[in-house]
Amino acid sequence: MTDPLISISNKLRKTRFERKLTLEETSALTGVSKAMLGQIERGESTPTISTLWKISTGLKISFSELLSSDKEDDNAVVIGELDPVYESEDKMVLYNVFPFNPLSGFEYFYIKLLPGAHHVSPPHKASTVEYIVVTEGTLEVVVDGRKYILEAPAALTFRADKCHEYNNPYDAEVVFQNIVKY
Repeated sequence: MTDPLISISNKLRKTRFERKLTLEETSALTGVSKAMLGQIERGESTPTISTLWKISTGLKISFSELLSSDKEDDNAVVIGELDPVYESEDKMVLYNVFPFNPLSGFEYFYIKLLPGAHHVSPPHKASTVEYIVVTEGTLEVVVDGRKYILEAPAALTFRADKCHEYNNPYDAEVVFQNIVKY
């Protein structure tokens, strides 16, 4: 498996150079400090999911592009063999199962929330819709201040152009799938 930090570093650097952007210009577009962008490009800092969302939104590339290697021919995926991304004090474990594909217009994540997990996601582009399918446990989703309690098996869809959060205030792990449609 490719180290996700190397993929993130390479994709950020490649995108910035292709667009002839300085670190300062990239910082202005993304809201991520110039120092942090430089550390990410050099592989010296592992960005949080929130930082990756800021970068992808500011550069107008999909979140999964930052996480994926350039392999295009894989059809079968063993989720346990993917490199996870940890967020929210390592209580959120995200697997980028199907990276963004411009033909399908979506990306697919397999996510585990450990007890006590709390993750806030900033708003995405106006046309973005998220589909959540809870397969284990109970997930609390808050969209623009409205709370949904989803006990497996359950699903929710919402426009993702509003602040939204994923919470596990319970004692058991939650497993859910997240499809982000652009």
